[in-house]
Amino acid sequence: MKELSIFIDESGDFGEIKERPAYYLVTFVFHNQVDDITSQVFKLEESVRVSGFNLEYIHTGPLIRREKVFAKYSIDERRKLLYKMLNFVNSCPISCLTISVDRKEAVDKITLSGKLAKLIYASIMKYQKFFIDFDKIIVYYDNGQSELSTILNAVFSIQFSNVEFRKAEPQKYRLLQVADFVCSMELLKIKRNEKRLSNSEKAFFYKPQELKKTFLKSVEKKNIRNTATG
Repeated sequence: MKELSIFIDESGDFGEIKERPAYYLVTFVFHNQVDDITSQVFKLEESVRVSGFNLEYIHTGPLIRREKVFAKYSIDERRKLLYKMLNFVNSCPISCLTISVDRKEAVDKITLSGKLAKLIYASIMKYQKFFIDFDKIIVYYDNGQSELSTILNAVFSIQFSNVEFRKAEPQKYRLLQVADFVCSMELLKIKRNEKRLSNSEKAFFYKPQELKKTFLKSVEKKNIRNTATG
């Protein structure tokens, strides 16, 4: 039986827009279960442990901004940790897709929900040949936002009779952490293009063109359009 796992993370929320410009992003990470990633996970976790980090969740945004559990680490330590995640992403046989909605085009929950549903549906249809090749599809999401959970259940259930939804904690699934990483990078790409990276983001990616040529380029290589035929 061919099984596809889909790991999902989001950036933004359905509430009132507090800052402009603002975007809502949803990232999907696709993993064919035939492709074993046990060795990649082991290498990542061993590398993190040997380097002296006591972490079960590499949360990209707080890592870059030096927030929460990452506040005690220096910029060099945090950069080293993010590179470990980047190497893990590069080594895994996965593909990804991110959709984004400009909140100036969706100022309320109803409009945002409608746009997200249409975009997710359109993406599924575009890569339908990729999806129908699987006997079973399992969607992993932490149910962090009930509105998105409702949209995902509706769109995937309409399109597939072989889909199953599982609430998942990022601490237990490295590919959920990959979805978080990719989603964060896609948001950074938008902010970079709009020349509004924060001071903490500029300080973290201090090497010229590092963000674009190292991180964003790696994420682009994993895009589903480069790995699947529509």
